[in-house]
Amino acid sequence: MKQSRLMLGAWAAITVAVAGCAQTGSNLAGTDSPRDATVIAKTQVGADNSRLEERVEHLLKVVEAKKNRKPLLERMGMIAQWQERWGSRAASAAFDEPQSAMTFFLEKRLPEGSSTSIGPSNYTAALDQAASMPVFSTFEGRFVANTNPTGTGGGSGSVASSVSAGLGGTWEALGPGNIGGRTRAILIHPTVPSTMWIAGVAGGIWKSTDGGASWTPKADLLVNIAVNSMMLDPRNPDTIYAGTGEGFFNGDAVRGAGILKSTDGGETWAQLPSTTSSDFYYVQKIIMSKGSSQRLYAATRTGIFRSLDAGGSWTKVKDATAVNGCMDMAIQTDRALAMVFASCGTFVQGAIWRALDTSSTQTWTSVHAPANMGRTSLAIAPSNQNIIYAMAANFTSHGLLAVYRSTASGATGSWTTQVANTSPTKLNTLLLTNPVIATLAECGFGASSTNNQGWYDNVIAVDPLDPNKVWAGGIDLFRSDDGGANWGQASHWWFTRGVDPEYAHADNHAIAFHPQYNGTTNKIMYNGSDGGVFITSDARAPVSYSPSPIASTAPICGNTAPGVVAWGEKNNGYQVTQFWHGAHFPDGDTFIGGTQDNGTLRGVTGSPNAWQAILGGDGGYVAVNPSNTNFQWAENTGLSIKRTTNGGASFSAFTSGITEASGNFLFTAPFAQDPTNTGKMWIGGARAWRTAKANDNPVVGSIWTQASVFLGVRIGAIAVSPLDSNRVYLGSGTGGGAVNGTVFTTGIAGTATGATVWSSSKPRADSNYISWISADPVDAATVYATVSTFNSGSATGHVFKSTNFGATWSNIDGSGATGIPDVPAHSIVIDPNNTQRLYVGTDIGVFVSIDGGANWARENTGFANVIVESLVIKNTAPRYVYAYTHGRSVFRALLP
Repeated sequence: MKQSRLMLGAWAAITVAVAGCAQTGSNLAGTDSPRDATVIAKTQVGADNSRLEERVEHLLKVVEAKKNRKPLLERMGMIAQWQERWGSRAASAAFDEPQSAMTFFLEKRLPEGSSTSIGPSNYTAALDQAASMPVFSTFEGRFVANTNPTGTGGGSGSVASSVSAGLGGTWEALGPGNIGGRTRAILIHPTVPSTMWIAGVAGGIWKSTDGGASWTPKADLLVNIAVNSMMLDPRNPDTIYAGTGEGFFNGDAVRGAGILKSTDGGETWAQLPSTTSSDFYYVQKIIMSKGSSQRLYAATRTGIFRSLDAGGSWTKVKDATAVNGCMDMAIQTDRALAMVFASCGTFVQGAIWRALDTSSTQTWTSVHAPANMGRTSLAIAPSNQNIIYAMAANFTSHGLLAVYRSTASGATGSWTTQVANTSPTKLNTLLLTNPVIATLAECGFGASSTNNQGWYDNVIAVDPLDPNKVWAGGIDLFRSDDGGANWGQASHWWFTRGVDPEYAHADNHAIAFHPQYNGTTNKIMYNGSDGGVFITSDARAPVSYSPSPIASTAPICGNTAPGVVAWGEKNNGYQVTQFWHGAHFPDGDTFIGGTQDNGTLRGVTGSPNAWQAILGGDGGYVAVNPSNTNFQWAENTGLSIKRTTNGGASFSAFTSGITEASGNFLFTAPFAQDPTNTGKMWIGGARAWRTAKANDNPVVGSIWTQASVFLGVRIGAIAVSPLDSNRVYLGSGTGGGAVNGTVFTTGIAGTATGATVWSSSKPRADSNYISWISADPVDAATVYATVSTFNSGSATGHVFKSTNFGATWSNIDGSGATGIPDVPAHSIVIDPNNTQRLYVGTDIGVFVSIDGGANWARENTGFANVIVESLVIKNTAPRYVYAYTHGRSVFRALLP
């Protein structure tokens, strides 16, 4: 269900281990089959149950919009077949299914000759170079002092300390602050519980001093804001550790940069120099010994590490490279001779390991390794720490294998199976599965489908006072009141957000209880998910147990009883949404954008915490008719463009006439309006498609007409000249081999047909990804292009300019202290009032040139080190440049 998933932050070097079998998909796992909501509403829902009817209609829309996650090996096989199919360049050969977000994210950046990974040094070197560059303030219209001149490595190339700075100045944060984003860590101050910290896997560290009512970013300018885990010292809560890098093999996971440490309550952070090696690219968990604040443990992609000097140095005490790392850890805190536990292994046979928590030599022993054990989460019962629970996924199916329990401190032979995937009660088997999708048939909603995500969302926790009350988080949340033997559902992702109290966002990763939890007057529990942070004020309220066999009247089908666990959101100001593209309304104060995991969103100035979803599923490109803003366009993945004529109240497919397969279109497929005539639009698969009916209502006949020959590559960028509707540019994305990195153009776009051959050229000689094209608003012959592929041995450059309609190109990256570093560039805009002023969005923020690309400066005065996927300029007063980021929501800066 997801896919979001994002971003590489400023620094992140993505490494995909094929043997690791990563998975990816959309935020809420579903099927591809449309359902007839009308029939279901009539046959399965009573006329007096409009609430359930609305839920069902919502469910079916989401199911239709979402795609199944597929393991990496399966995806790689599909890609290999697809590439082989394209070896002959046969126009009749269709692309395979749309690439996953992971493949899309990676292929945009892979340098030529590298098939699976981006070198870890790429981002470090880029940040070092960027840190020494001049800084330009758009708001002030001048160069300003560089507040971080030492950068990330002090010139050595290694990542050293980097202190966060308070943001403010030119860039205004627009939100959304109410949508949230993937959150895998929640910390609460043990004695001042109104102070909390949370971490976005691409959006950095956030702090609240009012119990989560509002949040403030605390690490936007750190070397890495891909924070995956956090831990505080209970003896000194001002000391906090944060592990970076999301190592669960989801495709959009950002590679980390070790462990960060704060000694002032999270106000400033520094990277531990001892964690700069590849062993710490993905830090899944950090724990501390009760015996000493100096003794720390870290579970990483390569094993278990121990520090005896508060992170000054680390020693690997258990190697887990062969099993794709260690996924979780737990430690006893109520005794002098405590045990420390680790679960290691995902996508291969895993095991639970145990050792004595000591500063002397440790012996790690495998204490439980049932057949097919995959990713496993651990939890010790706080009230009886002899009891430890483990929830294991099956490493091949990724559904529940079993929930295990030991009442003897995890000793070998003491583990019992509390519930297994063979349970006759179906609900018990769905802890790591999409529950409602797995029971569509029983509920009368359609054909059931098994969508398992135990490799991705898998967390278990125990009530602080009752060792038999156990919580489990997968796609939905569950609770057992009998030690894990039977489970009731405690949240429903497909219910209506903001209306149904049983709703909590899908994909759960973290559970935290209030420090003053007493089971009576305080029963507060938080959970972190792909939707941010949620809270229940009564973690002991009833949960929804379903009958066996499940019937259409069961709670899992939407018929929940009153008084069950209710949820609220704590996302006010938590701006970590991952955008792919965005657009603004004519007044500049309303904006829409397509996001990973959270659909297409719309917001307005002054209300950063009131954004609304207008289209579900994963989002992508968007467009607005400035003459009639009721007309808007959005998409999901692949060929899925849709149109609304009622301001987003409803959308309908807008693809008729396009005859090539959806797989010919990228995961996020570009489409573009003609800036001089919004009734004309363009979209690209492996061919160009044109319509002059964008504003027709109703549309008569087919909407789209083929406007090029087969191009032999997926299109990744489209631009229409604002001076000549007949001049259109296409940038190649992926799948074309040597054709990748080509810019196609024609001067007869308005009359082009399926037989029209477009002229072509390559800004950069190697096989790369053209991520954006912008035609100059003043000079019809001038056009710019960006390349998101890292430099290769044969070619370099990320920003290119042509003054002859794309016939030839020059690299305008600049050089030295005023040159753009080797970092993926995703978008470029030209100021129409001063075409010497250029803005470029990259993986590490925004760069600006005020001399036409001869020299560049950073524009991070109020901005974060975050991927900028889309830049847009509003050229009517007041003038703005908008930045749609992949991990820190939306910003804008006032232009002179």
